Amino acid sequence: MARPTTAARVFAAVLHLAERGGPSALTMEGIAAEAGVGKQTLYRTWPSLHALLFDALAAESAAAEPLVGHPELLEALKATSAELASEPRASLLRMLAAAVQSDDAIARQFHTALLQPQQRQFARLVAADGFADAEQAMELLLAPLLFRWFLRLPPLTDDELADHVETVRRLERAH
Repeated sequence: MARPTTAARVFAAVLHLAERGGPSALTMEGIAAEAGVGKQTLYRTWPSLHALLFDALAAESAAAEPLVGHPELLEALKATSAELASEPRASLLRMLAAAVQSDDAIARQFHTALLQPQQRQFARLVAADGFADAEQAMELLLAPLLFRWFLRLPPLTDDELADHVETVRRLERAH
C-alpha cells in the first residue's frame, strides 16, 4: 500500500496527465514518471489503471467541498451538469464507466465509495427542497444529465434545467 503522501502525488499525476493529454495519456509508466515513483509502487497498490483512476477521482471527490446548509437544488444541478461537461473529468468518468461495465471489483468500489455517498448527499438536498420521495426525485432529476453525458449530447441549459426541476415537481404533486 502506498503511503498517503505517495498516493497524493500519484493522484495529482493522474489528474495532471489527463489534463494535458486526456485519458489516452494515462499509462502506468507515464503516471509513475510524473509522480516520481517506480512502476512497482503503483502495481503494489493498484492492480490496474482503472483501479488507480478510480482512487484518484474518489480522492478528488472526497476533497471537494460538500454541499452544506441548504443550497439551491437548481444550483446543485447546474454544478453537476458543469462537472459532467468539463474536461478531462467527463472523459475520465467515461473511462471509469466503461470499466464498471466489465470489472466487478471496480463496479463495487464505484458504487460503495463514490456513487452511494454522492447519492445520499443529493437525496438529502432533494428532501430539503420539499420532495416527499427524495430517492425517486433524485433519479428523475439526474437522469437527463447522465443521459446527455453518456451520449455526449450538449448539457441542458440553465433554463432547461429550471424547467426540468419544475416538471419533476409537477410529477410528484400528481401522485
